[in-house]
Amino acid sequence: MARNRLEISKTALSPFSLEELVKKAEELNRENQKTYTTTFPKAPGRLLSHYRFEPRPIRFTCEGEVEGGLSHLLGSLFDFSFTRSIFAPLYSKEGGHCFDPASLFFLELASKVDGYPDYASFCKDLRQEEKGRSYRLLAGIEDSIPGEDDLCHFRYRVGSGPIDSTMDVFVRFLLEFGLIRPELMATDGQLEPSNSRYRGCAHFCSECEGFPLTEAHRKILSDQICSGAKRLQITCPFPEVVEKVRKATEKKGNSVEPKVALLEIEHLAEGTPQTTAAQKLAKLLSLDPDQIPPFKIKWFHIKDGPDGVLVGRCSKVPSDPEARVGYHIDTQDPQKKERVFGYLQQRTTTINVNLGLELPVANSTHPANADEGNELFSHRTKAAVPFVDGQVHCLDSGHDQTDNYLKLAQHGVIPLIDYNRRRENHSPEALLKRGYDQFGTPYAPCGRLCRSNGYDYASESRQYVCGLPCPEDERMSCPHGQKAMGYCRRMSFFEYPRLIGPLQRGTEGWRFFYGIRTASERTNSYDQEVIEKGRKQKLRGLKAFSFSGAIRTLAHLLVRALDFVLNATHTLGRLNPLRI
Repeated sequence: MARNRLEISKTALSPFSLEELVKKAEELNRENQKTYTTTFPKAPGRLLSHYRFEPRPIRFTCEGEVEGGLSHLLGSLFDFSFTRSIFAPLYSKEGGHCFDPASLFFLELASKVDGYPDYASFCKDLRQEEKGRSYRLLAGIEDSIPGEDDLCHFRYRVGSGPIDSTMDVFVRFLLEFGLIRPELMATDGQLEPSNSRYRGCAHFCSECEGFPLTEAHRKILSDQICSGAKRLQITCPFPEVVEKVRKATEKKGNSVEPKVALLEIEHLAEGTPQTTAAQKLAKLLSLDPDQIPPFKIKWFHIKDGPDGVLVGRCSKVPSDPEARVGYHIDTQDPQKKERVFGYLQQRTTTINVNLGLELPVANSTHPANADEGNELFSHRTKAAVPFVDGQVHCLDSGHDQTDNYLKLAQHGVIPLIDYNRRRENHSPEALLKRGYDQFGTPYAPCGRLCRSNGYDYASESRQYVCGLPCPEDERMSCPHGQKAMGYCRRMSFFEYPRLIGPLQRGTEGWRFFYGIRTASERTNSYDQEVIEKGRKQKLRGLKAFSFSGAIRTLAHLLVRALDFVLNATHTLGRLNPLRI
């Protein structure tokens, strides 16, 4: 596939050629050597691999693709040995041999950059003599070749923190290089399902794994066995959960209490001997086996605890206790919402309008039921992109909270957040009674809608005037008719932060800038369709999803940046088919 020619002037593209990137990468490598000096705790002789950076020639195919893939370009430009210092606090002097974390990190990044759909296919190629030679050479692997277990152990050990630190290094580098511009940003969330089945209870917690059964519970279960019930259950032992469910079901007109199923039995014909398991259960429940009908146990969640106390486990506890239920628009039917049991990946994208380039700069992971609005500022501070005066940050209505407007404005940021109606009455009568319309534009005393007369940055307020659109006879009787602009009203950002700002809601300018938010949606789509090849991840746990989200975002950033540089070099006519 041939490289794309960019519809940008050669003068504007000249600073972003591959030759310029090579020079900047050399500066970054020298700077990292001075900055990251933490000594790795294990002696070099106990490492199964030794990552060493060596500048290598970069060759291209006739189509303009790098021989060896983008991972070869990365490994030839950037010295990743600095990551060894970032990972050092997570290792100790004790223990056996281990792979160099810089080697494993490079392999993790290479597998994503080169588009491997899973680790199995990547590790298979890594062990191939020809296909894996480049990866092994770049990662400093000689005799011992890591497998899926080694990569899995590495991900579990390090988590997402070191990946975020490495991400910051490359974000600052691309800021200095000029591909990232801080003026325009957009944030959006993406729900990812856990490799675990949701079992119907949204209120589960760690205590659901084991709770004591009282004598009252014993009696309830015993009565159910004697009455011929097949599924034995009790009311949820957590009063706060019972109250939440009761209130929620009352709104639907049918108040119910949540039940916890502890075992399921199958009754047998009269005269059939009791099974051993049934006899043990009868003993746990203090029942006489001869006085209950014969049955066999299909499954149960009861065990004998300390001091003779029975312990039950809720059958609705999923195998991933950190995941939660979230909802997004169903791609098959936009009128419906789809339930997702898993995690929320929150990503921020910067938009370079001059180059038409959108690059992700930060990723945060939360349970799927997390409120994106509450997490916005902590997520924004993770990004290495600085706050600058006049920076525009576009967000959807899930972030429409007063605190977000105020916190962003304190750093000179202009928040463009879609308005969340929250069941507000926007009928003409209700808006007139309120005094301003859905965009924050006030009404004059006569009921006509005012218009903006400019935004005052010093006082952070917008002035509205009626402009005297009324007939002359009506103007003569109006108390504001003799004023130059008629009725005036000043509305402050601090009084109405969700409605008032430098960009007036409802105008063409506001809609134009808010349209930039789709960049964050494209980032999420690229992550799903290109980085992950449209496959569902088979992961469980917040730590696993945090690492996955961080490494994919870093790979996404580097792939898009390098692709742009190669396209720019091709447009400039400097991409030699043989060698740079």
